[in-house]
Amino acid sequence: MKKLFFKSLSVLLAAIMLLTQTHILSAKTIYPGLPGIDGSALILDLASLNAAMLELNELESYLDQNEGVTFQDLAATGNKLIVNVYGHSSPMGLDQDDDDLFGIPPFLWGCVLGWVGIVLVYVFTDNDKEKVKKAFTGCMVSGGVTVVVYVVYIVWLVNFLDTNSY
Repeated sequence: MKKLFFKSLSVLLAAIMLLTQTHILSAKTIYPGLPGIDGSALILDLASLNAAMLELNELESYLDQNEGVTFQDLAATGNKLIVNVYGHSSPMGLDQDDDDLFGIPPFLWGCVLGWVGIVLVYVFTDNDKEKVKKAFTGCMVSGGVTVVVYVVYIVWLVNFLDTNSY
């Protein structure tokens, strides 16, 4: 029975491979055009860039003239120079507090590295309980998924062997 199963599987896989190769060789090449894309949008226009950066240049010159003034001072007084300027240095709000974790969330440290990730988060953050708890949660989620996968595999294997006993 086992021999017949493997021979049938081999013939089926060979037929699938033959059909796939035939399909690939007979398929026409499709050249999808991209209508509606204007190439002029990708050309850098220095005049419009300088106009957009004018507010930032004004703020920079003001801070150069007044050396003791900080961004927080300007924000507290409601200065018009910082209307469109945000208080973080990273682009698009990617400011993260996990600099001590190299920008990787503690959950991923625990999920990917397990107990080693928990120890690393503990060491890197100087026992920040909230981050260690997130790493522990990641470790538990990873362990739970692993257990579920193994249980499903063992149940499938037992059912497969019961139905194919000789």
